[in-house]
Amino acid sequence: MRNVIMISTDQQKADAMGCADPSYYTPNLDNLADRSVRFTGAISTSAQCSPSRASWMTGKFPHQVGVYQIGHVLDPQEWGIAKEFNRAGYETVYFGKWHLGLSPADHEFQVTDYRTDGLDLAGANPDSRFHSHKDAVTTTQALNYLDDYDGSKRFFMKLCWYMPHPNTPVRSQPFELIERFAQQFPPEDMPVPDSFYKDDLSGKPPFQRERSSSAESDLTEEIVRSDARKYRSMLVLMDTYLGRLMEKLEEKNMLEDTVILFTSDHGDMQGAHRLRLKGVLPYKELYNVPLILYIPGAEPIRKVIPDLVSTAAVTGTLLDAAGIPVPKECEGGSLLPVLDRSAPPADEHVFFEHYKAYWGRHPMIGIQTPEWKYVYYLEDDLEEMYDLRNDPDEIVNAADRPEAEEARIRLRRTVEQWWTSTGALTRPAIEDHESEWIKKFN
Repeated sequence: MRNVIMISTDQQKADAMGCADPSYYTPNLDNLADRSVRFTGAISTSAQCSPSRASWMTGKFPHQVGVYQIGHVLDPQEWGIAKEFNRAGYETVYFGKWHLGLSPADHEFQVTDYRTDGLDLAGANPDSRFHSHKDAVTTTQALNYLDDYDGSKRFFMKLCWYMPHPNTPVRSQPFELIERFAQQFPPEDMPVPDSFYKDDLSGKPPFQRERSSSAESDLTEEIVRSDARKYRSMLVLMDTYLGRLMEKLEEKNMLEDTVILFTSDHGDMQGAHRLRLKGVLPYKELYNVPLILYIPGAEPIRKVIPDLVSTAAVTGTLLDAAGIPVPKECEGGSLLPVLDRSAPPADEHVFFEHYKAYWGRHPMIGIQTPEWKYVYYLEDDLEEMYDLRNDPDEIVNAADRPEAEEARIRLRRTVEQWWTSTGALTRPAIEDHESEWIKKFN
């Protein structure tokens, strides 16, 4: 049995790392990826914080556990990953962002706070309300825990950073600029996505165009480049903290006995399709997330795996990598069998869902295959569909095109069957009435 650390960021796109896109600077994450397996086809169960995190805890899709949106509480009676590690004799540790109502302790994590002496902001905002500062505190807690670790008991640690999620109080300037790293990213060098120019959102659900021209999502090239610069600066700071964590594991001679899984709950539009931040949108910028798995001594057939996999498998993968049998409650399964295959299965596909954003309620269910992405909006009775082989940037909605009709019918049938067989919207949500999101947007 091994120690296990799950590291997560918030709102990090799959390609937001130097080894995937050289406009980013993440040397420590790149080094971790180099010694690990990188899944480039990882799809989030939901492109919103709380629902996605509910999947990490339970190995199920958000609708199965009644966490449809931010402000919904994950039922502490639900089976959860900490409970399984506890049963196996592990010490379970949680530091950082939670976002599931109640607390990690209510879900049986044993250690949820730790000393913060030696705090080094490393460029983070000194104001404790900012995400960069919170991540500095979280990192210090983790480093001190590891420093004190004496090896007497295996541990499972969840280390959940906030960055690069925005949190500045000015809605038109949502991202932090980490001044220490700002010079690495001249505004004029920042990229603008091709779909910013190519997609006028015609043929898409009308609320997407409405969103693209309203409030903070009314974009210009200057805004997109400014967001890109800040986003990258936050990821450099995150990477700095990751480097410190890896150094501590090396210093303690723990790296060869510790599983590490790195991922993010969802991505960020970053100006793609003339859209900003996130919401009830199906695009790859939101759903394709980083997923890096380091298992000491593993010899996978492929180091970079493009197979479509769901983040519902994170839970079972962590247990499986520790040598703990994956229980039936953990329906997402494990990614370890994927390491032993040389090619994806012939019928590979993955499901995803979304319920409500702060700017609109448009519940949707979706399915992605190597060839197609299909989305059905349950209340709007609208369809979206993309030919991923010929239109990888998802510019043209092919849902009403004759050449896509056979695939459209098949995919709609498949996703609806999955949706109904897994309970649809029958699981009642528990609302966190103290949630500012619930108060403001319900």
